[in-house]
Amino acid sequence: MYIPKITAKAKYESSGVLILVQASGGGNYWGEYEGVKIKVYLKGSPRVINDKTYLIVQQMKMDFSVKDIKMGVDGIHNGNTVLQAALNLFINSNSQELLKEMKPHLKKKLLILMRNFADKVFSQVPYQAFIA
Repeated sequence: MYIPKITAKAKYESSGVLILVQASGGGNYWGEYEGVKIKVYLKGSPRVINDKTYLIVQQMKMDFSVKDIKMGVDGIHNGNTVLQAALNLFINSNSQELLKEMKPHLKKKLLILMRNFADKVFSQVPYQAFIA
């Protein structure tokens, strides 16, 4: 699947040290992700329930890539604008490397959401509807 652009906004809270600098605080996060490619692999088996055949998900895998990433935060360390600008510059200059570090956790979370969605769809829509 290809998604041309995803835009995200969220609230965040952070505590700790990032690149030897205190990076605690909270505020707004924004992100623009362009050229998102997603591959999902699904393994399932048919199961008959009340004379209808449904697909039961046995295994799901996924991978994704993002061509261009722009992200930013505000509210770093009690509104320190210099630190905030430096952090946003660092994030955007190293966005692909940061994505590599975050990808295993993101994949795990996305797989949970996708699996729950697939289970709900496949439990209510008979198998024949997908192949007819």
